[in-house]
Amino acid sequence: MPGYLKNFIVYKSSAGSGKTFTLVKEYLKLALYNKNNLTSAYKAILAMTFTNKAASEMKWRIIKALKELSSDSNPLLSGLIADELRIEVPDLKQRAEFVLTDILHHYSDFSISTIDSFTHRIIRTFALDLKLPVNFQIETDSDAVFKKLFQFLLTI
Repeated sequence: MPGYLKNFIVYKSSAGSGKTFTLVKEYLKLALYNKNNLTSAYKAILAMTFTNKAASEMKWRIIKALKELSSDSNPLLSGLIADELRIEVPDLKQRAEFVLTDILHHYSDFSISTIDSFTHRIIRTFALDLKLPVNFQIETDSDAVFKKLFQFLLTI
């Protein structure tokens, strides 16, 4: 397996089978893994989903889980993550409290986005390289796009 795929994991399962729980747990493991890198670890995680609703729910669940971990109100989750990180629960509690506080103070750095908003951000960043106007607009009305395209093709 190529080196860049070693940390790439795909979770596939049916609705209601616990995908969101698994994703939240994996996100928390990445964010809480290195006690010397807690202020920037969550900022380096690329988390994407399909809808704004799903992204909002994922953020809410991560914040809720961090609150539970930092207050010992969910011993099952605390034990599970502490075991997987191979750390003691009190250490996990301190890390979760620190990350929760940092996220709440720097909420704009807590990024869980949709696939289309992530793509839009990348395209906007490289708009000049792609020879696009810097203030380009995204058209979501497919009928309008087809009309403009058809009119353009008629003028060629």
